Amino acid sequence: MDLASLLLNHPTVQYIIGLAQNLGPFVFLLFLFWAIFSLFQKPMSFIKMGFWIDWTEFFRQRGYESGRIEKKWTIVSRRLENPNMADWKLAVIEAESLLEGVLIRMGFGGESFGDRLKKIREDQVPSLDDLVSAHQTRNNIVHDPDYRLDMEEATKTLSIYEKALRELDAL
Repeated sequence: MDLASLLLNHPTVQYIIGLAQNLGPFVFLLFLFWAIFSLFQKPMSFIKMGFWIDWTEFFRQRGYESGRIEKKWTIVSRRLENPNMADWKLAVIEAESLLEGVLIRMGFGGESFGDRLKKIREDQVPSLDDLVSAHQTRNNIVHDPDYRLDMEEATKTLSIYEKALRELDAL
């Protein structure tokens, strides 16, 4: 008899092999349960989130958060229905904030919205010049408390932000 068969037929080795055969399925199920459990923990792991985003975008044939953005956009655009100028100003500010969130998720870096605008190319957002003027309107609202915003300008500014969101396939 050779050394390998002598070693494998030893009672201690046979005991360890039997133990591994009996406990192996339980250990496998334990690790499988742990893997599934860890996928559903909060916060979601980036692997699960990436898989979920790809899956939903594939079947919905649109962006992952487009439904959430559409709901927020509906709230923003309804602010124009109010006769109060403060609501119009708030709508412009929220519209830019919504677009800024989209730009951040798309990977446009920068400390401010203006910095992100500088990193966008004309072929990515064809209405870039209009977007710069809308950003200027928003800055006027934020930095000048006496700035007078009429309904026509508010509607025009919101339509620019909506057009940019559509060009980025967020709406």
